[in-house]
Order: sequence, then structure tokens, then C-alpha cells
Amino acid sequence: MTTEWTEYDPSVEAVWYILKNESGRDVETGADYQLETLGENGSWYQVPLVENAAWYAIAYELPAGGSIALSCHFSMFDYDFSGGGTYRIVKEVEGQTCTAEFRLKAGAAISADTPYGFAPLEDLPETYGADTAAEGDVVYTNDGVKNGEAVEAFLYKVSLHIPCQLRTVQDYGEGTVMAIDAIYENGHFLWQMRQGDYVAEERFSYIVTDGTDLYLSNGADWETAERYAGKELAWLVPMETAGPELISAVEKLTEDRLAANTARYRVWSADGQWDAFLTEIPTEFGVNFHSGGWGSMYDLIHWDGLETAIWGLEWQEGSQLLLVCETVDGGASRLTFDPETEALESEAVH
Repeated sequence: MTTEWTEYDPSVEAVWYILKNESGRDVETGADYQLETLGENGSWYQVPLVENAAWYAIAYELPAGGSIALSCHFSMFDYDFSGGGTYRIVKEVEGQTCTAEFRLKAGAAISADTPYGFAPLEDLPETYGADTAAEGDVVYTNDGVKNGEAVEAFLYKVSLHIPCQLRTVQDYGEGTVMAIDAIYENGHFLWQMRQGDYVAEERFSYIVTDGTDLYLSNGADWETAERYAGKELAWLVPMETAGPELISAVEKLTEDRLAANTARYRVWSADGQWDAFLTEIPTEFGVNFHSGGWGSMYDLIHWDGLETAIWGLEWQEGSQLLLVCETVDGGASRLTFDPETEALESEAVH
């Protein structure tokens, strides 16, 4: 068992830890854990829990060779963490005691303001490039790639659903340097690209591959991604720089994704609070509100009987969802869905 990082600023609210099953057999574990602090005498002491602290009664199945990521929340403990110190998470797994040690140290790179160790793109100096890139950046130049292993680490964390960030810097000695972030939070990706003093951003749902390159996409697999290609694709790393290991990792992500849910195309609102998705049923769509933990499924066959398939989804201002549909007469319709009232309105039928 290991923590995501070995050192954190005391301002963080939680620490992710990864449990890997090397026992040679399938095991089960729960959500519960303990936290201990290292005393000046070299002994470990249990950190007291807050009154009425409890964990959900969840059993996680961990196959042989598999890994799972869980989080240790400091709000569960009646303790002042502001002074720093050395701690370890303690977890019992089928009679075996596993521990993961970490430090809280003021000024550490991982903090509440920089949860992944990166300064915001807009705060980078105008001269930012290959010579001034931070240690965690993946840098692409005419001479090759520096810190390319960070891409594999990013994909591994995504596979475990750990919030994380990848920053790539493309500096080929000609033109404007491009700094690009892919931030994985809330089950999707915020893509940001800085060129000069301008930062563009989009939200994407998945990482997919065509067997040569890696893309951020709203399609759950490459076939669906191609169908909605154009503005809804962005390279995760520069063209023709992904090796076989990265391609294989993304193919495994896609395989697991398709096995785990029915969504095939998913779009996010600009603020990241809403998502909407299509399934393999042509007239079906779903909507989720992440701040409120709310979600529901809908089928246009219960609407007016005119729509035979949904071609596309697009979030509008005010959290209105636009549905572009095929109609029974071979034409098209545009429907606006209000997720708060669950009302559908027809804009036009051609």
C-alpha cells in the first residue's frame, strides 16, 4: 500500500492511497482505515476519530494483481494537522495489516491551492518553455521528450479514478510555445491550452486511441469519437509521440469503460456541473447533476413520436440541453431540454 505522494502541505484535505493485491488470490476490503502519527520517541500513535465517525458498508473486490485507490479524509479525525508531521494510513485486509506513510510539511508542492503540484496556466511567465518548464511537465522539443513517464503515470491514476493532472509543453524552437493541461476531476477532463497570453478550454469525457495517437474525446470509443470528430477531439500528447505502452494503456481504459456502463457519448456543461449522455438505444439519453447527486434517464419515444434517433447533444447557456434528432420522415428536429423542470420543447422541425 502506498500514498499517491510522499509529502503534502498541511492545507490538503485528503490523501489518496493505492492498495495493490500481490497475494496471488482475489480479496475483499472495506472503506474503513485508521490513521497514525509518528511520535518524537519513534512510536506510532493512533489519531482519534471525530465523534460518530463511520464508513459506508462497502465491500471492494480486488482481484489478484489488481489495484484500487481510496482516500483518507482528514475531516474524519479529531486532530490538528496544521503542525505537520509524519503519518501513516493503516488498513486491515483479510487479516493482513497494510500501511502507507506520508509527511505533512509546510510549503510542499501538493497543497490545497496546487492539488497536483502545478501552478495555473495563466500564472506562467511569458517566457515559459523547455528551458524554464517545471519538474513535473512533459516537454516536447526537436530533441525528443523529457519526463515522458509522467504520461504513463497520469493514465494509471485515471484508471484508478484518482483526480490528477498532466501538463505538456511543446517547444520546437519556432513559433509560440504551447502549454497544455489535462485535468481529471469529477470523472472527466478539463483541457486547457495556453498560447501566448490566451488560454482556451474545453471539457471532454474520455481518453481514446486510434491505434496511433491518444485523444481526449466525448465518444466512449474510437468509433464513436470519429462520428463526432472535429472540435470534439483534442490530442492528449503531440501527434505520433505515443508509444505502444501508452496505446495499450488507453485500449485497456476503453475496454473497462465499455464493460462498466452503457454510455457511448457524453458531453459536459461549461462549468462541469452537468453531464448528458447517449446510449446504444437511439432515442435514449441521460442527464446527471453532480453538485446535487441527481440523475435520470429519458427516452424520446415517450415525447411526440416523431424522433427516431438522437444525433447530438450540446449544452447551452443556463444549463439547457440541445438535442439534435432524426425524425420519422427523414428530417431533423431540435429539442431543448430543461433538466431542472424535465421539460422538452421543440425548436423546429424540418
